[in-house]
Amino acid sequence: HVQNMDRKQRIGMAAASLIGNNETIIIDSGTTTTQLAENIKSRNGLNVITNALNIALILGAIPTNTVHMPAGQFRAPTLSLSGEKSGDFFVGIYAEKLFLATAGISFDAGLTYPGIGDIYVKRAMIKAASNVYLLADSTKIGRVSFSALGGVELVNTLITDDGISDEDRTEFERRG
Repeated sequence: HVQNMDRKQRIGMAAASLIGNNETIIIDSGTTTTQLAENIKSRNGLNVITNALNIALILGAIPTNTVHMPAGQFRAPTLSLSGEKSGDFFVGIYAEKLFLATAGISFDAGLTYPGIGDIYVKRAMIKAASNVYLLADSTKIGRVSFSALGGVELVNTLITDDGISDEDRTEFERRG
């Protein structure tokens, strides 16, 4: 949780600049998305949907915000709820923006995660959002984890740090 924290803080600040008052947003669990939550505490009237207990506590403490959470299996490493039940919660939900986390990004394997239960929730989050922002520090590029969500084309915008190689940047841009 503390690896590359300086990068994650900068990514969180950059992502926060994309959120205004009175928006409906989905925030995935993760250390980088937690940095996003920390940087939007000054926003008002947010309608937040999250599977992360810590993010719910951070943003739910603001009286003008409304926070919604799915049910599901608790995963201690990410302080999140996951599994099919969590994914079902997102049916019929609409949000302008999703801020998604990942364990690995590979041009061959796509977006990957350590647990299969995470895939249900992330697929449902993507379906519920108009725009998908992937928050990932550059050390995750080229990394492959246990289960695959899908290709990088699922993402509208990648928010990362300046450690990304020119070759990887070019390939992301080529893929849209």
